[in-house]
Amino acid sequence: MTRRVWRQRMALVLLSFAIAPAVVSAQQGEPEQLPPGAIVYGPLTLAPSLVIKDIGVDDNVFNEAVDPKSDFTLTLTPRTSVGFRARRLRLTYVTAVDYVYYETYASERGTNVTSEVRVDVDLGRLRPYASLAGANTRNRLNTEVDARARHHDQSYTAGLTLRVASRTNVLLNARRGRIEYQPDATFRGISLQDSFNGRMERIEGGLGIDVTPITTFSVVAQREQQRFDLSPSRNSNSWRVSPTLTFSPTGLLTGTASFGYRHFDAVDPLPDYSGFVASATIGATIYGRHQVQATYLRDVQYSYDPSTPYFVANGGGVTWTTIVAGPFDVRGTVGRNLMQYRGEVGGAGTDTSTTYGGGIGYRFSEHARLGVNAEWVERNSARSPDREYRNRRIFASLTWGST
Repeated sequence: MTRRVWRQRMALVLLSFAIAPAVVSAQQGEPEQLPPGAIVYGPLTLAPSLVIKDIGVDDNVFNEAVDPKSDFTLTLTPRTSVGFRARRLRLTYVTAVDYVYYETYASERGTNVTSEVRVDVDLGRLRPYASLAGANTRNRLNTEVDARARHHDQSYTAGLTLRVASRTNVLLNARRGRIEYQPDATFRGISLQDSFNGRMERIEGGLGIDVTPITTFSVVAQREQQRFDLSPSRNSNSWRVSPTLTFSPTGLLTGTASFGYRHFDAVDPLPDYSGFVASATIGATIYGRHQVQATYLRDVQYSYDPSTPYFVANGGGVTWTTIVAGPFDVRGTVGRNLMQYRGEVGGAGTDTSTTYGGGIGYRFSEHARLGVNAEWVERNSARSPDREYRNRRIFASLTWGST
């Protein structure tokens, strides 16, 4: 991405911050529910935000088992969401830039750019959509790969919803995604290009039923192909069936929960996987003061290591936030994740990561919050001691706007 394009994006974000207060004030009489800090110009809605996070000392920058390195770090993230409505058309564009800073280890500094554009068309019973998303990032790909190596991600998605009865919809979606690491990207001496560069193609169809005005139950069947550019022996085909519950953001419960069955058909001599998979992100508000967020994931993920090409990720976490008094809140979090590796001869050991922490927060206004948190992370490995690490962080974050 050229410097000129970056400057244009930053100018848009900074302009949003500059004009937000005046426009929001002018829109206070509008009955429409808008995100905090939103700007409205007729059919155009602009929602800027700014997050300064991870302000503090990282005691183990590289997740090392021996002689961990410590450094001061922070990340600055301006973000803008632009929405446009015209009769039956809705267009949304979201872009964000992470500016990552490390005081001593300059190799870990960098920028991460993400963008997504989506168009939705309401034709009554038929509602098609299409989206395009991209990322140019040094974020870690998953909990296994500790290297902050640059990769380019792209995804194209299209689909439709067809209402066939008052509470029943037919669902159809297709997605194509791609990951590309740079040639010099390595982890533990293994090329990440060889391990991950490739494409994923997925098509799914199903039936959805509006159980209540704020709850939808659907059953979706999915077919997926994974193809690797430099390691065709890692190719796979899979299919799954996933009953799913979706809760409206306006209800006591929010989010989605999907539990189903997946058959992962790997190229020989790799073993297949057939069994239970799940993905859930659920939130709840209790007595207006307590907010609970829970996540759970069980699914097949590819490993960087050619000796164990994939693992079954299994785990989740819970975060509990309580409003103590006025603008003050306290927060606690705990999580546990397992990586159950599979090799040519079956099971190849398990890595276990445990996270726990807590913090306090102060809300300046509806769309501004300061938080101070402490976090402890531990990873144990049945495969090799050099995969283990401990980390402790005390860090602050400041949020303004809609995030």
